[in-house]
Amino acid sequence: MNKNFDFKNATIGSLVVGPLQTNCYVIGCKITKEAAIIDAGGNGPGLLALAEELGFTIVKILQTHAHIDHVAALSEIKDATHAPIFMHPDDLPMYENATQMGKMFGYDIAPLPPLDHHLEDGQILEVGKLKAEVWLLPGHSPGSVAFYFRDLEVALSGDVLFAGSMGRVDLPFGSPADMNKSLSRLKNDMPPSTLILSGHGPETTMEMEIKRNPFLNQGE
Repeated sequence: MNKNFDFKNATIGSLVVGPLQTNCYVIGCKITKEAAIIDAGGNGPGLLALAEELGFTIVKILQTHAHIDHVAALSEIKDATHAPIFMHPDDLPMYENATQMGKMFGYDIAPLPPLDHHLEDGQILEVGKLKAEVWLLPGHSPGSVAFYFRDLEVALSGDVLFAGSMGRVDLPFGSPADMNKSLSRLKNDMPPSTLILSGHGPETTMEMEIKRNPFLNQGE
């Protein structure tokens, strides 16, 4: 189900796309009307229409990781907006083979454009007046990141943390050990009041996940 989240200086619109029901997001600054797409996972026209409906201009494309269900519309979005693409370089092997991987899973993925910028842990990105912290959280993939908008108390967690669950670690390049470290970082360092918008499923909060998510409480 598509849903919008409204804040004093920002709006986050969501769109569920593709056979894996991937959550893609448009986050925009109400002051400057500049916005970013977070994970161009499919339905390029729908994402562009969502941005237009919200009154935003796309100035950045931010990728939480490079799995095919998160990059399938990337070429289309890039062509339409000319916005720079940001992704962590540790996911480049998957990114560079996305077209071939897509054929195996029924995704028709056009060759992906070169990345414009490599993300780093701790980096600060600006979307209009909004600021996002980059958190490197490997495990689901080597270069998985979350975008944490501290002032909004919102984190877009990609496929690291879900409501009541976590991202798969049995896919190529996945790592259970890295995922455990990433989940521990979220549990210990992310404020409990943080709204979590993930790559699949409904929204949640860190407080709720600390209370109920078995993967955050292993060994306790």
